[in-house]
Amino acid sequence: MELFKLLAARRSVRQYTEEPVSRKALEKIVAAGLMAPSSKNLHSTELLVVEDRSVVKAMARCKPHFAQMLEQAPATIVVMGRLDSHAWVEDASAALMAMMLQATELGLGSCWVQVRHMTAEKRGADGQCLSSHQYLAALLELPEGVEVEAILALGHGVKKQRPRTLEEARPERVHWGKI
Repeated sequence: MELFKLLAARRSVRQYTEEPVSRKALEKIVAAGLMAPSSKNLHSTELLVVEDRSVVKAMARCKPHFAQMLEQAPATIVVMGRLDSHAWVEDASAALMAMMLQATELGLGSCWVQVRHMTAEKRGADGQCLSSHQYLAALLELPEGVEVEAILALGHGVKKQRPRTLEEARPERVHWGKI
């Protein structure tokens, strides 16, 4: 598919059917993430594919709102960055975008669930709410030295969405020469 058409077709999908995402599709999506640009070629992004529905449902509690679609998602990819890289956030974001485009090309729906700087409802021993990363680190037994940027929810969308138009992308945000 032509890149512009692929970008227009990529929409945030928050409702999924029960149909699982094939291992072949997941492997292709992860490969797209691995092929994303990386600052100084450091490859600071780490990916964790989670298909266990009970674990995915528990992941939905990583923040109080806007993670509910994970309860329906047949698969997710937890996108993390190694903290020893100065550009782990940018690297992880590029990987997320590459994986969302690959999912779209495969006819799958996806949605970026932001984790970094978010807070979970669960409280720690000190009575304070855990960060979304702390909640996920405990749930998924993540190693030290990485931080979760986001979770990519994946699945077969319940309904087909129309491609976005350029007008909907608000082209008035583009300035030439000066603002």
